[in-house]
Parts: sequence; C-alpha cells; structure tokens
Amino acid sequence: MAGPWTLPAGDTYNKPAFNYFSGDSVFGTDQPELEQFEDYNFTFYNETGITDDLSFIVSVPVKEIRRSDRDEAGRVTTSSTSGVGDIDVGLRYNVSKGPVVVAVQGLFKAPYAYEENDPLPLGNGQEDFEGRIQLGYSLGKAGYVVAEAGYRARVGAPSDEFRYLVEYGVDLGPSVYVRSKLDGLLSIGNDTPQIAASGNPTIPLAFDLAKLELTAGYKFNKKLAAEFTATPNVYGNNTLTGTNFQLALVFQL
Repeated sequence: MAGPWTLPAGDTYNKPAFNYFSGDSVFGTDQPELEQFEDYNFTFYNETGITDDLSFIVSVPVKEIRRSDRDEAGRVTTSSTSGVGDIDVGLRYNVSKGPVVVAVQGLFKAPYAYEENDPLPLGNGQEDFEGRIQLGYSLGKAGYVVAEAGYRARVGAPSDEFRYLVEYGVDLGPSVYVRSKLDGLLSIGNDTPQIAASGNPTIPLAFDLAKLELTAGYKFNKKLAAEFTATPNVYGNNTLTGTNFQLALVFQL
C-alpha cells in the first residue's frame, strides 16, 4: 500500500523494521568534535482500515542513539540514550479513487515517551502537526507513481517545515519488486542555521534534508514480504550526512 491508497475496512498493513543509521559529518555547518552519531532502532508501523476510505496510522520507534566526540587531545568519549522515541499517529482519507487517486492525511507527533532534557535526547520534545495531500497513479504492469506535499507545524522553537515526496514502484516479476522515494523537507524561515541545544545532531531547530530511499522486496505470498532498504541523506543544511539501512517484514491481515 502506497501514498493515497487506503485499506479496506478491517484490514491492516504492518511493517516491523530494524534500522541502523550512521553519520559523522554535518551538511552546511561544522562540528569538528563530532566523531560519529549512530541510531539503532526497531520501528513498528501500522495502518488499519476504519472504513474503505479512512485509515488509521501509527508508528512507534524503540531506539538507542550513540554519539562519539573527539577532544583536542584526541581522546574519544561516547554517550548513549535508549527508549521509545517520537510516536506518530494519524488519519488518511481517500478523496478520489481515480484515475488519479487523491487522499488527505493528518499526522500528530507525540514526544511524550522520553526525557527531552536528557543531554542526548531521543527527540526535541515538541509536538508536531502535519497536513498532507497525496496523489497516486497506477501505470499497470509498469508500476505506480506517487507525489505528496505537506506542511508541518512544530510547536515551540523549532521551525515549521514544508514536506515533499515523490515515489515510484514496480514489480520485476511475480515475487520481486523495487521502490524508490525522494523524501524531503525544507525549513520555513531557515535563513540562519540554528544548532540544537542538545547533543543530538539530528534535531536542530531548523534544517533542510532530502533522502533517497532505495528498496528491494521479495513477496513470499500476497500477504507477506521482506524488504531491504538503503536511504542515504543526499542533500541537507544544518543536519547530519549519513545513510540508514533497514531490514523489514511487511504483512497484511
């Protein structure tokens, strides 16, 4: 299930995934003391069809993050934090079923499961509210395309963001499929870089970021698949470079 396509009432789409992200430099700013930042997480993503046109969305990450710094004497120190990160909950409503499929989506980011004042916090502790429009078009045996645009309002000091995504996916045979996404955000009012007050370099107050997701999947049957995804950060400002690797199961009930 991709973009604006909603699930039939009572059906669920589930994706438990193991992720590993590593980065050691920053786009657009200089943090010479940073040796490496790592994020290990298990994230469970679920969509549930409430009606044929309305789906409920939830995503829960369990994370361990580590930061290593090198001082002027060359000594490396490492700190870490673990726990539940930002939880996303939302709704997607299908407005039109074609030929161009159209949906609107609302999302709320709940930052209540961790301590925001930790020296190395799992998130910035701010609530986010996002509205998004999603367009999809089936190309038949040639796959499908999706385009999305949204606005994320962030409570408190962090800058609001414009969100965008383009996606293409296709079956290469009865069992193998591939998918690619360009997933990005542009900070609103990002004229001057603002570094996060905490030690987590992935949560500055304002930043730009574009990620290129490349996925290959294998379908065991119509309801169960395994996926491997590599997602490098290809462009940014005031945030980490690096690549995320993901191994996931996808199943429908």
